[in-house]
Amino acid sequence: MPEALTRHVAITVDVEDWPQSSWDRTLPITARAATNTNRQLDFFGEHRTRATLFVLGKFARAFPDVVRRMEREGHEVACHGDGHEVVFGHSRAHFEDDVRRAKSLLEDLAGRAVTGYRAPDFSIRRAQFWAFDVLAELGFEYDSSMFPIHASRYGVPAWPLSPTRLMLPGGGGLVEFPISIVQFAGRNWPLGGGGYQRLLPGFLFRALSEGVMKHRPFVLYGHPYEFDVDEFRHLDLDIPWRVRWHQSLGRRFVPARLSAFIRHYGGGPLRDLLPRLEFPDFDPTTIAES
Repeated sequence: MPEALTRHVAITVDVEDWPQSSWDRTLPITARAATNTNRQLDFFGEHRTRATLFVLGKFARAFPDVVRRMEREGHEVACHGDGHEVVFGHSRAHFEDDVRRAKSLLEDLAGRAVTGYRAPDFSIRRAQFWAFDVLAELGFEYDSSMFPIHASRYGVPAWPLSPTRLMLPGGGGLVEFPISIVQFAGRNWPLGGGGYQRLLPGFLFRALSEGVMKHRPFVLYGHPYEFDVDEFRHLDLDIPWRVRWHQSLGRRFVPARLSAFIRHYGGGPLRDLLPRLEFPDFDPTTIAES
């Protein structure tokens, strides 16, 4: 595989439970989430690939042995907050408490500092850029919450497409790794994983991804539940059929498509990119309110 295309590819996973993270945040984490995560860890082991795993505190509290396995097998344990609460729905104090609690738990389980963070639902909007200061104050080295698209629930379309070092009022050196997008017809379109990887044909997803890799690092993301084809047959919740259909569509292709992606381009944890890249400075306050 071409070295130019393998050097700066990050594989990331948001470790969460679909019912709790996407339907009702008051629900407990189910055992199915642990099963799915172990299945994905088996997959990475078979492909000799390490990844950044953004873990919910709520998941870690329920399944500490799975988090210990992540660390034991060489993955990067990173923070996804505690209860999958969107940042724009809470105050700065609440956000700090949520992240501090999850970070402390994950560090106890992993036995090392947790230096990466991703907001649930990519939910740091322009009005919540204070979250970057909080993350720097808590000792994080990087964030990966920015999705440079316009979407109904998330996205900052004016955000730089390549990783940058944020210029923060407190002087912190936080690096931002945005989710990868593709530009077409004057717009930014989502590409970097999740449902976008499920719904695009595999050959098209790889072709578009390869085009991005020629210009900047590629950040891919996914979820363990996307490996679970039968999940919605067993969920005893009042979920509309359209949601069930959309959220399950394409799951059966995910393992093969991720396997092909890794086979073509490799990839590894985000922390491995920190010493290998130069990050231009960027001042988030230059982005206008949207």
